[in-house]
Amino acid sequence: MKTVFTDVFIKNLKQSGRYTDAATVGLNFNIKSNGGGYWVFRYLFAGKRLDLSLGAYPSIALKEARKRAISCRNDLLQGNKPNPYWKAEIAAESIATPLFKNFAKQCIEAKKAEWQNPKHTEQWFNTIEQYANPIIGNKHLNEIDTQDILNILDPIWHSKTETASRLRGRIEWILASATTRKLRDGLNPATWRGHLETILAKPTKISPVKHHAALPYKEIPSFMSILREKDGLASLALEFLILNANRSGEV
Repeated sequence: MKTVFTDVFIKNLKQSGRYTDAATVGLNFNIKSNGGGYWVFRYLFAGKRLDLSLGAYPSIALKEARKRAISCRNDLLQGNKPNPYWKAEIAAESIATPLFKNFAKQCIEAKKAEWQNPKHTEQWFNTIEQYANPIIGNKHLNEIDTQDILNILDPIWHSKTETASRLRGRIEWILASATTRKLRDGLNPATWRGHLETILAKPTKISPVKHHAALPYKEIPSFMSILREKDGLASLALEFLILNANRSGEV
């Protein structure tokens, strides 16, 4: 399919296949069966049709993909095989820039000296490991963008609002530390004011989760006596749950 690409057009593409940009010679956008998209420059050289990968979407936006395709076209016009100059730039940046998971660990280790309660350190490590690292742990600091942060926060923003809010602040602090050390530049994607607040609901406005009513602990002895008078597996399972503080699903 040949059409003039726009950011909205690319973002809304769902059907797998190859799409050709009518505005940029040789630029193609391929959608895989699993939904992932990537840019390709298709060209003829020495009588052979070849494809050159220009990068994955959305890491590489339409503007940058066109820039790379035009550079490849210029190489061809000079009789040369396209030179993917950006690969050398990415490799150089990757060597110089740490992965988020490694840098986060260093930051927490450096900051824990100011915390008197060891639980603070444990909470920082646990939330970063559980929620952030699966999404951005293996990304270099200068590769992390707003969509990455939303991928971390969206699943827990309404169900675990307090945890999500604290996690956002921790990621913001880690990325701010990276900026101070000149390991990344530009907007901090975890910033709340003027940035994430325009996308996510304000934590204080989200309705708190309503838990099931709990039996006052002083009434537990009498309840257990009544429970033990009953026959059946259900009463035994409930007693086991209470004594071992298990979740009902586990029992």
